[in-house]
Amino acid sequence: MTAPHDLDRLLQAYLTDGPTDLPDPSFDAVRDRIEATRQRVVIGPWRMPIMNKLVPIGLGAAAVVVAIFIGIQLLGPPASGGVGGAPSAAPTATPSPTAIGGIVDYRLDGAPATTKVDAVADGTSVSGTAVTTLSRGTHTVQLECAARDGDTWAFGGTIEQTTVPGEGAGDWSAVIVRDGSPQQIGIWLSDAKSEGSACDDWLASIDLAEIGLENFQPVESGALVPPPKPAP
Repeated sequence: MTAPHDLDRLLQAYLTDGPTDLPDPSFDAVRDRIEATRQRVVIGPWRMPIMNKLVPIGLGAAAVVVAIFIGIQLLGPPASGGVGGAPSAAPTATPSPTAIGGIVDYRLDGAPATTKVDAVADGTSVSGTAVTTLSRGTHTVQLECAARDGDTWAFGGTIEQTTVPGEGAGDWSAVIVRDGSPQQIGIWLSDAKSEGSACDDWLASIDLAEIGLENFQPVESGALVPPPKPAP
C-alpha cells in the first residue's frame, strides 16, 4: 500500500491538473482511507446525548440568573430592618413625674405654722397644692411653676381659697425656701394677679437671692424637696 504522504501528493496532483482517471493503487488507497474515516465517525456519537443534556441545563441556569437579575432591578434590594420596610424608630421614653414637696413645721410671729406641699414635677412643670396653716387662717395655693436662684428656690401658683385676712382667691402666692441646716422658709402670702400674666413670669420677677433673712423662719421639723429641674 502506498504510504500516506505519497497518497497526499497523488491526490493533490489529481485535483489540480492531473489525469482524469485515478490509478488503481491510488484508488484503493483512497477507498481504504474513506472506510477508516467512516468507522471513526460511527464510534463517536455516544458523546452526543451527553452534550444534548448539558446544553439545556446550562441554558436553564443562565435563564434563572437573568430572571433573578431582572427581578432585583425591578423590585430593588430588600428593605433593611425586617418585614414591613424601614425600621421603626425606637419610642422615646417619657419621663415619669417626680413627687416633690413635703411637710414642714416652723413658727411665724411666735405662733406655730405648718406648710404642706403635695406636688409632682415633670421637667420644669409643677402641679399640686401648697397648704399653709397660720394662726390667722389657712390658704391653699394651686401650684403652677417653680424657680431657683443659687441656694434659694420657690414654688408658685394661684391662691385657690383662703381664710387669711387681707388675702383673696385668685392672687399669686409662693412658698420660698433657702437651703441649709435647717432649711429656712418664707411665705409670700398674696400678690395681685395682672390680666394675662403667667406664673413663670411672676415668679421670675422676684429676686429670690435678694430676699432678706428676716423674711425667713427656721424649719423646726420636716423638709421640703424641690423639683429636680426647677425653672430658671
